[in-house]
Parts: sequence; structure tokens; C-alpha cells
Amino acid sequence: MTEMCSSGSARSSKSVVLPDGGSDVTYKHVHCIACQRIGKKNKGEYYCRDCRIGLCTQCAYEHTDNVRMNKHSVSVIRQPVQVSHNQGPFPELTEIGTIKFDVAKCIRGSTFLSNGELAVTDFTESKILLYSADYRRTLIGKLLVPRQNAWEERPKPLSITGTGDKQLAFTTNTGCVYMLKVCSSMILKVERVVPVINFDSNYGECFGIAFNSSDEKLYVSCFTDKEGSFIKVLGVDGSPCRDVTAKLTDLPTYLKIGLDKTKIYTANSDAVQVYRIQDFEKVEEYSALEAQTKDILTDKWGYLYTIAIERRLLNHPGSIYRLDTKTGVTKVTSLIYRPTSVAYCPKSDDVAVTFEESRYIFFYKLKLRTFQKPFGNDLKPYKK
Repeated sequence: MTEMCSSGSARSSKSVVLPDGGSDVTYKHVHCIACQRIGKKNKGEYYCRDCRIGLCTQCAYEHTDNVRMNKHSVSVIRQPVQVSHNQGPFPELTEIGTIKFDVAKCIRGSTFLSNGELAVTDFTESKILLYSADYRRTLIGKLLVPRQNAWEERPKPLSITGTGDKQLAFTTNTGCVYMLKVCSSMILKVERVVPVINFDSNYGECFGIAFNSSDEKLYVSCFTDKEGSFIKVLGVDGSPCRDVTAKLTDLPTYLKIGLDKTKIYTANSDAVQVYRIQDFEKVEEYSALEAQTKDILTDKWGYLYTIAIERRLLNHPGSIYRLDTKTGVTKVTSLIYRPTSVAYCPKSDDVAVTFEESRYIFFYKLKLRTFQKPFGNDLKPYKK
């Protein structure tokens, strides 16, 4: 940031601390770098945190209109950026790319395989889509969910999880769990269909699904008219092991296994609960979110996140929150669509977010930063 400083002039009383931890730069000395490159000299009214440059009003408009830079964080320089040295280290999300569909789709579930490939459930067209592990994220395999009977409607896939290097399992709105295998030719093959809910005696639906590699068990959240909310524990072959009903306070629509494989994280519309897998005793609960919680994410550093639908914001109806027992609930980033699921790849630290009605899947890179600017500081976000 030395190019933004004028070494010969004195500093004014107002100063801003740079996000990269550099020395203070006064408002008087912040110039528009884009204008300097063409021989002009204009005062920097805005600051881009991604490019780390000052911008005048006109260049800020052009900066955000650019296709490559329209996601950059450009803010008005009016108040100091408050950065405390006691905040870090915290993970930080940086958008790195998207998957674009031809039409808007509803993607209900997502998961990464161990090799970095991404599998999602296309609720709109009843398909399972598999994308490559490279940065291009090309479609390498797909499966149309088969009907169990010719006279029935085609099942709609909901949540999905990986059960091995080349194996997947997903739930459907018909109360069944489908188990897939990714063949060498990238063909998705259905190995077995496990009916979790017996529709002859009652009516219900399966929702979230999670796989615990420690005990080789599948955990499926279910709801029926007679039994209410419960978690069905299945073996990898589909054999029933046990039902968990008494310890659950709400319907867990989304499930995730913790980093140490001893905890299971459940989310419903109001809160996130944490249970011990051994006895399903509740050990933690996060209910301070003023939003509708959806899917859950746990990274390799032990941090817990949830994606949520905001109840009051219209321009950014979705958000990603970090949950911590000490610091509480922290908003990490905003989303421009209503989210449905989130997936994390420990191999590459990639995060995928899917949405209810959108033509995109967003990808983020999760990095551990030593210092991080808190969300909701005195700087007002730049809006055109």
C-alpha cells in the first residue's frame, strides 16, 4: 500500500488501519490508483479490500461493473476500519467460482467425495449430478432417480452424503434412502434402495442424512404422523440398527457429523443442536440466530457454521454464520439467494453453497486468517 501514500506530506487526524496489518494511511493521502495509472490525480473516496487500492467515485462504479471484479468488497472511506489484534485466528471465506445452469434449479443437498468431486441433488429434475474436482467443475456424471413402481411419481432427492471413496447415499421424499456407486466410467449406479418409513401404517418423510466413518453408520432424520421426529440409524448395507426419539426436542431437517466423530449436529428452522452420538445427550445449542437455519458445516479447525435464510433482509436473503460457545454467533458473509445446503472439502478447503431457486452454485475458499475485520463495522458497504 505504499503507492497510496504520499511520503512528503503530513498526516491528518483521521486515519484508517489497513486490513493487511500495514501502517496507517490518512484519508488525505488515499488516491485513486486507477486514475493515477492514466496520469490523473483524484482523491480516493472508496477502498477495495480485495485489490487493496483506493478508488474515486467513477472508478468505483466501473470497478464493480466489471465482470471479474463485481464480487469485490468496495466500501466508502468515511470511518476508521476497526481491526483488533485479539480477534484471530479466524477462518475467512473468499469466493472463487460458480457452477452455472441453463435454467434456475432447486438444489437441495450437496457433498464432497474424498477425491474432491462434488455431488448435488437436483430437486427440480430428480437427478443426482456429479462434478469434477478441478477448478472448472465440469459435469462428469448424472443419474435420473429411478421409480420404484411404474405408476408412481418419480422420487425427489433431498439430502446427500458420501459413504466411501466412490459411494453415495441420499434421501428422497418417498421415505427411502438410495445408495449409489460411482463406477470407473463415471456412471452412477443404484446399488440398493432402503425403505426407511413404512407408508402402509403411517405417513412421513426423510430429510437429512449423515455418515459416520467411525462406526460405519448412516444417520437419517425422519418424521411420521404416529412416531413424530426421530433419527434412524442404519448400517452401510441398509440394515436398521436403532431409532433415536426420546432425546430430540425438534425435527432435525439437516444432519452433520462432527470433526472428532463423537458428535452429531442437527439443524431445524430455529436453532442448531449438538448431541453426543453415544447416548444422544444434548451438549450444545445455538438459538440466538434471528434467521431460519438450514444446513451445517464443520471445518478441519473445529469451527462450526450454519447457512440461514434471513427473515428481514430482501437484498441478501441468505447468510453464513459462524457459531462458537465463547464468541457467540458471528455473521461471516451474505448471500444473494436463499440457501439450501453447504458442503466442505477438507482436502482443498473448498466450500460449496446451493440455493432454492438459482442458476448458480457458489464456491468459496476457506482460509485461516490471523486477523479478521469484524462484520458490521463502521464502514458502510458500497452500493450503486
